[in-house]
Amino acid sequence: MPPSSALSAPPSWRRDLIGGSLGSVAVLALVITAGLLAMAPLGAEGVAAGVRAGLLTTVVGGVIYALLGRAAVPAAAPGSATALLLAALALELQADPALQGRTALLLTLLGTAVALCGVLQLLAAAAGLARLASYVPQPVVSGFMNGVALQIVIAQWPLLRGQPLGSAHAQMPAQPLAVVLGVATAVAIIVLTRRWPRLPAALLVLVAGTLAHIAVQHGLPQGAVGERVGELPQLVSLPWAGAAGWWPAAQAHAGSLLLTALLLASVGTLETAMNAVAVDRQLETSHDPRRELAAIGATNVALGLLGGLPALLTRTRVVATVLAGGIGRRALIAGSIVLGVLVIAGRPVLAALPLPVLAGILLGVAWTLVDPWSLQLVRRLRPGSDGSSARLSLMVVVVVMVATLTLGLGAGVAIGALLSLLRFAVRMNRSLLRRHYSAAEQPSRRMRMPAVETVLRPLRQRVQIVELEGALFFGSGQRLLDALPRLPADCSALLLDAERVSSVDDSGVLLLYDLRRRLEARGAALRIAGLRPSIVAGWGADALAAALDPDLDRAVEWAEDRLLAGQVAVPAQLALHDTPLMQALDAADRPVLERLLVAQRLATGERLFAQGDPGDRLYLLLAGSISVLTEPDADGRSRRFLSLSPGTLLGETALLDGGGRSAGASADCESSVVWLDKAALAELQRARPDAAAHLYRYIALHLSQRLRSATALARAQ
Repeated sequence: MPPSSALSAPPSWRRDLIGGSLGSVAVLALVITAGLLAMAPLGAEGVAAGVRAGLLTTVVGGVIYALLGRAAVPAAAPGSATALLLAALALELQADPALQGRTALLLTLLGTAVALCGVLQLLAAAAGLARLASYVPQPVVSGFMNGVALQIVIAQWPLLRGQPLGSAHAQMPAQPLAVVLGVATAVAIIVLTRRWPRLPAALLVLVAGTLAHIAVQHGLPQGAVGERVGELPQLVSLPWAGAAGWWPAAQAHAGSLLLTALLLASVGTLETAMNAVAVDRQLETSHDPRRELAAIGATNVALGLLGGLPALLTRTRVVATVLAGGIGRRALIAGSIVLGVLVIAGRPVLAALPLPVLAGILLGVAWTLVDPWSLQLVRRLRPGSDGSSARLSLMVVVVVMVATLTLGLGAGVAIGALLSLLRFAVRMNRSLLRRHYSAAEQPSRRMRMPAVETVLRPLRQRVQIVELEGALFFGSGQRLLDALPRLPADCSALLLDAERVSSVDDSGVLLLYDLRRRLEARGAALRIAGLRPSIVAGWGADALAAALDPDLDRAVEWAEDRLLAGQVAVPAQLALHDTPLMQALDAADRPVLERLLVAQRLATGERLFAQGDPGDRLYLLLAGSISVLTEPDADGRSRRFLSLSPGTLLGETALLDGGGRSAGASADCESSVVWLDKAALAELQRARPDAAAHLYRYIALHLSQRLRSATALARAQ
């Protein structure tokens, strides 16, 4: 069944037994190949030793890791990369005249390196180094997954051609019937798992392929339809029993043993971590990296003492087990035990299994190992779609895949991480500047007297606003400096809307200092709006505090006030007879309205009215500042709808339509207002209809001005 749905099936001992057993048998060819690869420098004696070491790692190591690990499917097996590292040590040891002909001692020294590898992995787990792979970018993980799939295909090709285990590729011509049998097995695995996911596809295909191999081979020459696994050595053998002289030999080669152990631990840890991440993404599970690395380390300590190969969490065995229906550690323990029984007591059964069928099963597993995310990238390259990001990601996937195949896992991951870092820097560099416009397109929410607004309106073009998005760091900040020459010559202020900035590094802070210095040199100011102080803490937040505004609206208001400072006097308070409202009335009507108005003083922060209060009064601000705000959110923050300066009206809409207050209003500082209620307005209308008409006309003009400002703000947003 598909790996993502297999884990949701109800637990079953029978299915776990079958699935674990078939998953273990399915990787038999890979296990034996890894053992032969590791012990090849030992010559003819290395064949039996390598096969035994590979099987021991899969059987005993599989049980130990399944007991200690907590992954969804804790499957351990030897890997090709670590087998090659062990082979390099075997080759060096074999060249020592004092060790030639002493196979038991050589195997003991190799086991010492494996045990030391386990000790180093335990130390790495204790030091918290197991989570490094969780920070590997998705394109790197995808390239690694696809590289492993191709490695399986390449490794199985000799077996599909009909060659026996351990033979050179050019020793014999390909057997067409063996190729057909292996490919048919792979196709059957893929079709069955897709069409009938609950069938034990691996078991059915293994039985059917074995029967087909026997039927076709009957009457044909030996090997015409591929070879069988063949005779396997005894599983139980303790290399330390014949390891006389181990300590002097270990001292003589201590440097090589330690270096090999370090390389085995590094490569094995990286491959285990990468496989664990890949398995989690495929099966939609999670794991504790430190626990899994400690479990693998303890497993390798035991395998080194028993003469096995280094073990790692193997995605191939995971998928083979899940495809066969096995779930969890129970399936892996059962599968390892069954494989051990077959190796010890049922060797004729294993010896009769056809290699092309096992290779075909692994080809089906390899198809499942192909990362679906990379296939989605390919589909995004279709004509008519914007595939620039997909092309960059796919390039990283391909490079990592090729490097993994040719240079090894470590080189592939390192190259992929470097490419991902460069890709990230390029993308961040392109995305920092989101939008550039002037304050004329987005004025502040400060309502001013018409005469002041008339002066301010053409000046807003001198205030430039740049919206930022993403990270402000060494790879993106230069674009901000490059935008300086494009600012108008009469620019009085540059406002950076940093609300969407996710992080700022040391280079970003220094860039802001440099930008402020350059602007001051040309007589302009820098304001930074919405930048969270927490993301610049420790890099000079105090020095930047003077240039910070809580939001862009406050920054625009600050820049507007700066423009007005040299153009027109903006009084902090007005006498009633100097307000635009009184100036709009006839001289004879002003005393009548003045007698109807009621004065009120407000302290800083005092609420004038709350949202939902009856709208029975019209307010005229004479001194100070009043802001109309939303109700505080969960964090205690309110959003400003508008702020009023002396001489402006407030609350006229609710007075006219009789509705409640749509928002609350509070004093920003000590303020004074006068108000007119419905009863006073009705009295004015009876006593002086012309004065009431002039008042209504002024209110209409005031509302029109506010509507225009709101429309301009909405258009800008």
